[in-house]
Amino acid sequence: MARVPTITLVVPGAHVNIVMKADQPTGRMVRGTVAQVLTRGNHPRGIKVRLADGRVGRVQSMAGTSVLGTHDTGTEISTDALPASSAHSGPRQSHDRQLSHSGQEQPLSAQQIGLDAYIKPAKKRGRDRGRNGGSTAAEAETRNSSGPQNSSLGQLSPQDEASTCPVCHGFTGDAAALTHHVQSHFDD
Repeated sequence: MARVPTITLVVPGAHVNIVMKADQPTGRMVRGTVAQVLTRGNHPRGIKVRLADGRVGRVQSMAGTSVLGTHDTGTEISTDALPASSAHSGPRQSHDRQLSHSGQEQPLSAQQIGLDAYIKPAKKRGRDRGRNGGSTAAEAETRNSSGPQNSSLGQLSPQDEASTCPVCHGFTGDAAALTHHVQSHFDD
């Protein structure tokens, strides 16, 4: 395993190659200038720094003009341009990369995660929180399905049964329609 630079080399103003937290599985490195050293001492995975452009990551190697050509702050680098010792500094870095003919990095199939992986089920709120006494969601669904929803299946509940008008005995309908009809008898 390649060694990472020590605290004596990583100082504000130094040009370094870092791996950001989000890029740790792929090993993608970013080059930049150290603005602030965040780790107080040496660290086996690299000293954590904040670059001048605000990005944070662990230093994997020192960037020099002799290794990587001209220096632009905050540019991405590929491990093809690095010496062999730093190109294989991690077991996952060299094997997970898929480069196209133009040298651009292709998205990794193992990294394709849908947004539904980050959705958490909603917490229960309000009156129903303590009522089901530890019952499961399936039991609550069964309990809820025995209510008025069954009327759509052809089974009428007592509220949905047809009633006749007590005034004229000529109108038949559900409770809401019957109430409206009876009210019309008494309106002038």
